[in-house]
Amino acid sequence: MTYDQLTKRQQQYIDAIRTHGPTCGIDITKDQYSRAELRQVSMIMKGKKWIPNWITHDQSRRSGRGVFMIPEVVVEPATVPTTEPELAIV
Repeated sequence: MTYDQLTKRQQQYIDAIRTHGPTCGIDITKDQYSRAELRQVSMIMKGKKWIPNWITHDQSRRSGRGVFMIPEVVVEPATVPTTEPELAIV
């Protein structure tokens, strides 16, 4: 699933991970997050330690015990043109 395919609430949580993760010492360049890391984000975002059900109840997101796959956090690098555009000579 890509970021654009998520609901607005799901996107808000992903944005919170991107925004607050570095402050909490969470590496946001990875795609697997522990329950403890996500609880830190939830506490900042909602004031509660509960991780959204769309992450914890989705078996395809489980990577291991207490570890969840959230590839939507990783920001795709902007495409950079390999050559400079040609200028028209007038």
